[in-house]
Amino acid sequence: MFNRLFKLKGRDAVYFRIASGSASEAVTLFKKLNLKGLNVTAPHKREIIPLLDILDPAAKKIGAVNTVVDENGLLKGYNTDHTGVTASLSDHGFDTAGMKTIVAGAGGAGRAAAYGLVTSGADVTVTDISVEMAAKTASDFKCCYIPFSDLRKYVENSELVVHAVDSVHKAIDPEWIGRGHVIYDVNYKDSLFSGKAGKKGFTLITGLDMLLNQAVPAFRLFLGEEPVKEEMWSALTCRETKNKKNIITLTGFMGAGKTSAGVALSKYLGYEHIDTDFIIEKEAGCSIPEIFSNRGEPAFRKAETEVLERVAKTQNVVISCGGGAVLSERNREILEKTTTIWLYSSPETSVSRSKGENRPLLQTDNPLERAFGLMEERKAFYASSSDLMVNTEEKCTEEVAGIIAGEIGAI
Repeated sequence: MFNRLFKLKGRDAVYFRIASGSASEAVTLFKKLNLKGLNVTAPHKREIIPLLDILDPAAKKIGAVNTVVDENGLLKGYNTDHTGVTASLSDHGFDTAGMKTIVAGAGGAGRAAAYGLVTSGADVTVTDISVEMAAKTASDFKCCYIPFSDLRKYVENSELVVHAVDSVHKAIDPEWIGRGHVIYDVNYKDSLFSGKAGKKGFTLITGLDMLLNQAVPAFRLFLGEEPVKEEMWSALTCRETKNKKNIITLTGFMGAGKTSAGVALSKYLGYEHIDTDFIIEKEAGCSIPEIFSNRGEPAFRKAETEVLERVAKTQNVVISCGGGAVLSERNREILEKTTTIWLYSSPETSVSRSKGENRPLLQTDNPLERAFGLMEERKAFYASSSDLMVNTEEKCTEEVAGIIAGEIGAI
């Protein structure tokens, strides 16, 4: 959605995905890369709060943050999930004022839904498997709560039912839903109610609506501009699907561990591993430093593109690319046709890891300063070319490979 709008508005910006094991890691990367905005997904929405400088009142009340913005060097946290619920209902023509509502689930999504609905005038009752969580949500937002065992009775007697628990728990039986009900299922994958609305005569609003409507205010916060909502919906629902998961390319700065992670990942997946630098050296009959010295960087870049074009046609393969491969527009076009992972390491770490190696681009009086310049030049290309960024700092090769393997199914 965001990248569609950036292109439409001619903005020099890119939105990309980070695989982060903790909120702390995400905030560290945010600062190191000098990012301007961040969306936060579960399970980090609460964990990130102590790491922020400022908290918007709604986020503070809900106790969760899904949007972070750099405001003059300070990190401010917002929650736009509650708008995602109320704006979606409005889009479907429902006035929530006085609407008798049961919210099943008092976790992050349930609290956001309850807050949004209460503030828009709905008559809200909350329930959860944990009666303590339900009671706290009710107390925080001045609404009612019921024991989970009474859920069916309240579902049958409510106008609006918010399903804010994971579908695997099946908290609400679709058979409880009748004609005239409005079901808001925050799950945008595998909804329990899909395919049943037409037969049973109820209205189903899915998590896709919430995903859209929480992104609208986030875009405003990121850029201070009004988004084109129709374009966002089109991008969200009409994405091109590419069968590219059996060709995995690893990009990233020198010393990020592309070769070692590529070897480990190929073993993990049972794929072939190809290192483009190795092939270039083999075909040139000399080392990369010698190619740079004797033929110049343009000759190396030309060979790099020729090799990448060739090996990217291979199936069931992990390809480790050179750190500067993303500088070529043709290379970026090739990478877009594969599952591309950006392996990140800071300039400091990259220089430290490269000590003792003959890195042509670091042959200067101040290699660290040079590394920072190269990273600044390349980071936007790494981001725009990649499906996912994985931080390799303080992680062993096998851990990095495991993270990538675990994330591929979700890309």
